[in-house]
Amino acid sequence: MKDKKPILLCLFALFAVLFTVFFMVYVASYEEDGKFTQIGSSEFYATPQSKIYALIPSGGKFELKGVRADKFRFFASESYRGRNVGMGESAVYCGNLAMIGLDPSRARAIGNGYFTDGRVSYFCSDAGERNYELGGFTEMVQTVRYALLGADKPQSYIYKTQRISGVNLAPILDFGFAAEKAALGNESGKVYFEGKQLEGADARALRYVLDARGRTSDFYVTDGRNVYFKSSRLAVKFTPELHEAAYFNGVHYLLEPASGVVYADEHEFAPKFAPYSLPFGVSGAHAYHLLFRGKGGIYFWQRHSGGESGELKRAADDPFAGEISPLAGSVFISGAHTYFVQSREVWHRNKSGRRLSSRHTELFRLKTSEQWRKIGLVRNGVYGAVYANGDKNYYFDALGTGQLIDSSVYEIVDTVAIEILTRPYDPRGQNISGAGIRKMIKDGQLVPAQGELVFEAVTSYDGEERYYLWIFMAVAILAAIAGKAYEYKSRAKAVENETATKPRGKAKFRR
Repeated sequence: MKDKKPILLCLFALFAVLFTVFFMVYVASYEEDGKFTQIGSSEFYATPQSKIYALIPSGGKFELKGVRADKFRFFASESYRGRNVGMGESAVYCGNLAMIGLDPSRARAIGNGYFTDGRVSYFCSDAGERNYELGGFTEMVQTVRYALLGADKPQSYIYKTQRISGVNLAPILDFGFAAEKAALGNESGKVYFEGKQLEGADARALRYVLDARGRTSDFYVTDGRNVYFKSSRLAVKFTPELHEAAYFNGVHYLLEPASGVVYADEHEFAPKFAPYSLPFGVSGAHAYHLLFRGKGGIYFWQRHSGGESGELKRAADDPFAGEISPLAGSVFISGAHTYFVQSREVWHRNKSGRRLSSRHTELFRLKTSEQWRKIGLVRNGVYGAVYANGDKNYYFDALGTGQLIDSSVYEIVDTVAIEILTRPYDPRGQNISGAGIRKMIKDGQLVPAQGELVFEAVTSYDGEERYYLWIFMAVAILAAIAGKAYEYKSRAKAVENETATKPRGKAKFRR
């Protein structure tokens, strides 16, 4: 492997140079020259040349080929949604993509992102997203053709569309959902989410699944029998106890307590380790992983980067012999022992600089002598709580590492801090702040509690791909210079050509 590594690095560096140079050329010529004027409150823009462009988030502006400004109109909308749908003489557009077959003379909005002309129906998303159907190599080739040959800009980002077989639709629930009107009566009919059918769904009974606090889920729905995540039907059947347990680090978790079935988005946890439970709470204040207790171990869902897939990981053997009861914040009790969850990052420094090596969610056992006594809440419990055990007092933090508070449990060394932390909240007065708590930590009034490490869940970012990334970033800086040089050279060439075409007779008027 060591013999091949220099060759791989050279090849990667070469690819990085080529790709980045082309990318910088692409950026340099990113938008067409001329002034863009927004059309109403829409996501469409007109140029002085009467061209129409659609703004795609993260992708920039894309031309609607063959559409003139004086023949263009967009679907008026009182809300943000629907601002990315418009029409010319011959097509209706979701962003810059034509919804083929939709007649602009008869097209109308149904609601929830659906449009129809009575013969064809479409769903048009209002959120731009990466175009994963455009492969990396194809995107690079198209970028080169766009930058050097004036071809169309690669469609790296899109508004997703979906053509639907049904036309007699009605909106249900919220954005993305619709059903055939027959399905809302006594006849059978199809139900859709973002244009994709929910297999076997009863539109009349369809509703959102609730979370543990009784609020509606964003994407889990049920008709009282089947359960769906977006348009995917799950194997679990609905029960009154089924609920969305957490939304953590971009992943939705569904839990059916009686059977212990858990889903991460539409992915079921391995049944052989069921039943699962969520005994450690759902706060991400001091955790990078959502920990589940399953048969024979502690597990977490590791989401793959850049996509919606992932895999179930095992953090450790199950160290608990009995029930687990939350105390406050990231602190729990099992048997005669007290535990707390805490997170940390490991960074490495090399010649390229600092880089993230791994993220850890750790469980510690805290040595205690007596039963816990609650002293009070900090900022009505939003910031944390203060508890006593024996002759020691502790601050259980709820703000988290995002507020630059690294530990989840602090021993209160200065008893004056107890009164300040637990002082009743006064809406008209001065209250304890995150900055105030950080100052207490800095001044030594609060000291991180020490415990015995029981286990940790780890996500590692080590590997050759990280090494390559730093090389790519270094090469990108050089390539940026090359891109600018190309831009200046092109402009100089244009000036030279313009000068060469001027009549020589005019030279006598120059000084």
